[in-house]
Amino acid sequence: MRKHIFYLLPIACLLCVCSCKRNNYELIIGKWRSVKIENKDKDNFFKSSREFIDTMGKGNSDSTNMEIYGVTNMDSLRHELQIQFDSAYAAQMTIDTQSIFTFHKDSTVILSFPGKNETGKWRIDKNGKLVLDETNEFGQTEQLKIDITQLGPSNMILTFVRDLEDGLSDTSVVTFVRQEK
Repeated sequence: MRKHIFYLLPIACLLCVCSCKRNNYELIIGKWRSVKIENKDKDNFFKSSREFIDTMGKGNSDSTNMEIYGVTNMDSLRHELQIQFDSAYAAQMTIDTQSIFTFHKDSTVILSFPGKNETGKWRIDKNGKLVLDETNEFGQTEQLKIDITQLGPSNMILTFVRDLEDGLSDTSVVTFVRQEK
């Protein structure tokens, strides 16, 4: 009996892995809307920008502010920068919460971001990663390998890791909700 279990265990594991990949393939088909993007670098950028606007020029003399910023009326400059910041932040929040990924059974995908659409092909590789071969509006194709962190009937979490030139990486965790089945 133990010999049979020893031989059946690898087969059971293989069947489980294969069925999970098939289930992910079936689960991912449909339209998904992003509701949240977590990215440490992006979040730190907006936080430090907000802090800079709030404190810039405070405690400096008019001559120092003129030398550094080219103006002495720091309240007006802070107000203008705050308007620009609010606009950039709102645009980012729109992208974070209004991007749509539509996965079709024929392995085509449409990636809709506010103001632009990209198309491509999708598949789930042998390691369980979502692979997107996307073509942007300029006809350039790029392959992305994305970790499927969570996939259920109504929600999906994808982790995007982009290698940067300096050997570091940029990681975004994107939460999606199903729009329709």
